[in-house]
Amino acid sequence: MSGDPARETTADAKALEFLAGYLIEKALAVDNMFVFLMIFSHFGVPAELQKRALMIGILGALLLRAAMILLGAWAIRHFHWLLYGFGAFLVYTGIKMWFAAGEEPDLEANRTLRWLRRRIRIAPFYDGDKLFMVHEGVRVATPLVLVVLFIGFVDLIFAVDSIPAIFRHHHRSVHRAHLQRVRHPGA
Repeated sequence: MSGDPARETTADAKALEFLAGYLIEKALAVDNMFVFLMIFSHFGVPAELQKRALMIGILGALLLRAAMILLGAWAIRHFHWLLYGFGAFLVYTGIKMWFAAGEEPDLEANRTLRWLRRRIRIAPFYDGDKLFMVHEGVRVATPLVLVVLFIGFVDLIFAVDSIPAIFRHHHRSVHRAHLQRVRHPGA
């Protein structure tokens, strides 16, 4: 302890800001795990490959979220009204999810997945933990590439809802809380 009451109060406030940000991120992370499990189930990802897919996805998430946080901090600093746009987007997605409750999600109808499949040649099977392989004389991606890209896309969508929530709490705690969430998604 420094003995300086002002410094200790500031340190306590910063600690509480971080804790609150971490708890907000923790609450928002629960839905990620369900979606990741649904993706693994849909693509038939063997249990031994799920950890690799998540690790690659988490690394991608760290990079994407860092970029989004930096861009979001700049945009909100210059265009504060954007928070209202994010809020409206959250209300829209919440209403959309409410009406879709109880329906079985159809990943085959997902526009992003269809877009990826039209642009990337995908092998019909996994080849161990390889991302790419040669199949019938042609270099193709394994289904693991689709899984990793789809996890990255889904995580980016989740960042759209979590960044405004955490920014609303306190913008300086954003990156630290996101880093903790991404490093320990299921904890």
